[in-house]
Amino acid sequence: MSDPWWDEEEDDYLSISPRFILPNLGDTEDIEKYAPGGFHPVHLGDDFDNGRYVVMHKLGAGGFATVWLARDKIEGMWVALKIIVAQHSASINGKTSLNLQAISRLSTQPTGTTELRRFHFKGPNGTHLCLVLSVLGPSMSRLSSGFTSRLKPWLSRRASYLATKAVAAMHSQGLCHGDITTANILFTLDIGDFDEDCMYRLFGPPVTKPLETESGEPAGPEAPRYIVKALDFLSSASNIITNNVALIDLDQSFPISSPPEKMLGITVEFLAPEVAVGLPASPASDVWALGCCIFRLRSGEGPFSNYEVTSPADLMKIIHQTIGTMPIEWQDTLWDYYGQPTKDPKRGRPLSKWPGERPLKDLVHHIWDQPEGNIVQTGTTRPGRPILREDQKKPFPPCFSNMVWKPTAVRVDNVNLYGYNKGSEELLEAMPKIAELEATLLYDLLSKIFVYDPAQRLTAKEMLDHPWFHLDGQLD
Repeated sequence: MSDPWWDEEEDDYLSISPRFILPNLGDTEDIEKYAPGGFHPVHLGDDFDNGRYVVMHKLGAGGFATVWLARDKIEGMWVALKIIVAQHSASINGKTSLNLQAISRLSTQPTGTTELRRFHFKGPNGTHLCLVLSVLGPSMSRLSSGFTSRLKPWLSRRASYLATKAVAAMHSQGLCHGDITTANILFTLDIGDFDEDCMYRLFGPPVTKPLETESGEPAGPEAPRYIVKALDFLSSASNIITNNVALIDLDQSFPISSPPEKMLGITVEFLAPEVAVGLPASPASDVWALGCCIFRLRSGEGPFSNYEVTSPADLMKIIHQTIGTMPIEWQDTLWDYYGQPTKDPKRGRPLSKWPGERPLKDLVHHIWDQPEGNIVQTGTTRPGRPILREDQKKPFPPCFSNMVWKPTAVRVDNVNLYGYNKGSEELLEAMPKIAELEATLLYDLLSKIFVYDPAQRLTAKEMLDHPWFHLDGQLD
């Protein structure tokens, strides 16, 4: 098999022209990874492990795997098939096996998901590890996402508490998760004994778009004929999503006693500052990432997310704007062209700071919430902005009304919320804000997490007693 087209050591993308035309299906896998060493091409109806598992729908995708809803023909049950990219299948197989052994010694499963079995198979892009998992629901990245979807406040607190509890359990077993993001915190499902027909009645048939090449030439066996849109759990008239969550993906996990030498592969906005400057990861870096998730779950936005934050250097600039000057001993860190820390003075230069401040306290107190009846009246007639589709203006089905709400279904006077754009600040200013008591408690919690010194951060176990989680009473 030929070498993968991305760098085998650093996994950094090379500067090459895209081969495929991105289909208009919303968030999907990186289609350029349909290449040797990359994703396995999957089609609906494909079977795996000698016909035992038949693919029915797509659940999602990440940087290292695609995940598919499949029917186990032997057990007569639904499972999730997580198919790892060929390049990383061997290493992930070894790491997850060791970490699952440690997790299995706990009295409860802190990650909330169950690996049923695993197997390997050969495909056109190499040999892949396939993890057979229990089926989980939508991620927090899907349900708490800007103007697309927001969690109800009570559910954001509950989900944050349960995720923190899972992290504390992992740490108690001597493990760091290493990749705590909102994409890896998922709601569990109550799918009972649904059959295939019932599943399609709930969510409709899978939506697909052809995968075409920029050149117009047909792709080879390394790529699928079409891309499948991930199943939308909020499209159903019946709610099968529970109030419990699972922390998934042990792919980046490691023993606390043996942190990785290379920088974590976590999405940059969740990266702890000490790891960003080149220091080892630790339980404290998990806690920092957990704090980012908590803010995102409550507000719909990450505390350090910004379209300009694409590297560790960018991250340090926005952290500086948010919590102040970094420690003196870090200020001599050099950053290369790609925003990575380096010790080579020929390749690096000191950090250039971004102007202005965005204090954490202000970010918390400006969290906007759902208005009563999805309507805000200020007595102003605003210029119409017909930029939303009709389905974007409709609330989620009533069965989800106690869990999530859709910001674009909110009208401020005669205009729907539509995203960050010219005039949006005025609309958001009219929205109701987080209650003062809750804002005070949330800021207190986050201010004890977002500190530069890892030794001064709360531990996950200490976080569990914080009063912000317990505003709604009993959580377990």
